[in-house]
Amino acid sequence: MKYLFFLTVVAFTTAFAGCNNSNAGSVSTGDAGSSSGAGDAVFSYNLSGKTISGGAVDVGQINNAGWLTDNEKGKKVQFFLGDDYQQKAEVYAHSLRFAIPGKTGTVTMADGDDNWSVQLFVGTADGKYNIYGNETFTVTVNGISPTRVSGTFSGKVKLATEKGSGADELVIADGKFDIPMRNVGK
Repeated sequence: MKYLFFLTVVAFTTAFAGCNNSNAGSVSTGDAGSSSGAGDAVFSYNLSGKTISGGAVDVGQINNAGWLTDNEKGKKVQFFLGDDYQQKAEVYAHSLRFAIPGKTGTVTMADGDDNWSVQLFVGTADGKYNIYGNETFTVTVNGISPTRVSGTFSGKVKLATEKGSGADELVIADGKFDIPMRNVGK
């Protein structure tokens, strides 16, 4: 399981390094509800009693923007929800990473599922991350278009990195997202 989790992290990292983003700087919005303007991302969730929220899309359109890719199960949408980049440590305080079906509906994930995943990276004072993988997690995509994806999420994540480096389990509740989609050329 730890080997599979490591491969997933490597796959996410590789996906971002190799993306051809021919639409940089020109994200447009659809009619997806609570967004506040062209290209804005809106998200929030409760992480074991602490509210995490954000909205800025980074220059590379990796954080707080979604993209569609293909896998053996069909289309999937992937996105990172990052709240506060801490330049001194060069990490995000919290980065919640999704790989879910690229269609409206609900997906429930369990520990060990290979097709879909949620990962939480929690920045530490020394510039590293405590990494958590989904234990039980539910994501509902309410709307998806070429320009936006929105939905809700909640569940539990468990520590996948060295024990003693963070809480063994964290609860994520009341999650919602409404973020722009970016174009990743084929």
